[in-house]
Amino acid sequence: MKVIDLPVTKLKGAPWNSNQMDPQMIARLGESIKRYGLVQNPVVRLIDNDLYEVIDGNWRWKVLSEMEIDTIPCAVVDVDDANARILAQALNRIEGEDDLGLRAEMFREILHTIPEQDVLAILPETADSLQALASLGQETIAAYIENWQQAQSARLKHLQFQLTSSQLEVIEEALVQWQTQAKNFSDDSPNSRGTALYLLCKHFLESRKEAQ
Repeated sequence: MKVIDLPVTKLKGAPWNSNQMDPQMIARLGESIKRYGLVQNPVVRLIDNDLYEVIDGNWRWKVLSEMEIDTIPCAVVDVDDANARILAQALNRIEGEDDLGLRAEMFREILHTIPEQDVLAILPETADSLQALASLGQETIAAYIENWQQAQSARLKHLQFQLTSSQLEVIEEALVQWQTQAKNFSDDSPNSRGTALYLLCKHFLESRKEAQ
């Protein structure tokens, strides 16, 4: 493996990339790169004479492209199609598990020096989950448990579905139509697509109740 500066125009997104980001997460990524720079190089492989496929870091590459950056430092690996897919999954899925106490202490230190809004602009937390995490270990055991439960309930949950192309097309169209309502919905969730899905399901359930 070697790290080299590659022109943005010589990079190509992986068509099989399964890592999806909604507009708000993309904005957070952009804010992070603007503030701290590119601290994690995209991983790429040569697929043509001078064309490289992005194995890991597709969204970093897209954000940097929109920033009109000319070149990006990339880690170049020599792998075939199958191993490129395995490596992408490994880089996206292999991770440790947070120690909640240490995480709470870390957030207290962060919020002591950085305004909450600046933190929320980068991290995928809600205001409630951030405050609940920061207060863990600061009160009685009863309050500790209550805050821990609040932190768990306030954190965004992830769902995964396997869909055909036609099913995905229908769902995407429905979510787009509900995006405006989702953005105007008074909720602490920063994820408008998740809120749109929630509102769509809520509308369906309420319609069924009215029809009964």
